Amino acid sequence: MATLAPAARNNEAHWRWRVTLGLGLVLAALHGLVLPRLCAPEYRPDLFTLFAVYLSLFSARQGRYWHLLALGLLRDLFSLGLLGSYGVLYSLLYKGIGRARGKLDPERPGNTLLFGFAGVFAVNVGYHVTLVASGDGVGWSAAFTRCLITAAVTAPWALPTFVLAHYALEKLKCPRAPGGCWAI
Repeated sequence: MATLAPAARNNEAHWRWRVTLGLGLVLAALHGLVLPRLCAPEYRPDLFTLFAVYLSLFSARQGRYWHLLALGLLRDLFSLGLLGSYGVLYSLLYKGIGRARGKLDPERPGNTLLFGFAGVFAVNVGYHVTLVASGDGVGWSAAFTRCLITAAVTAPWALPTFVLAHYALEKLKCPRAPGGCWAI
């Protein structure tokens, strides 16, 4: 039995990094090339953070922190703020959602919208705090309004995104843990 545990862990790590880095690069292309042509900046959904919310909710507990940190650092490379801020914010998102996941069923549509809204809002407010710390903030009322709008625009994307992600992981034959979490 001791020889099966490392093989299972290696299989999970294989999926974790493939999904995190692959989808992270796709999201970077979407955020940089496609969404600016389709949406005004104040009404652009935050798909990176929505993906981080998905990983916080549905990935296996072991190693979840590291791939959220990697996703955040990948997003930091494509943002104008302080390097490492999204890495820290996505790591904190993992902690917050991990606690709330035990109390609310993430498979219910209302809870999915709530997780999407709250996660995007919290990360965007946290990012504004890092901008204020570096002297690049836009003012609290404007930032708060922008964070609310971004969260409200992004939350409806959570339902189809989560269903599509479940479908894609099933088609890729990604293993699923007994608790319902994916081995990513």
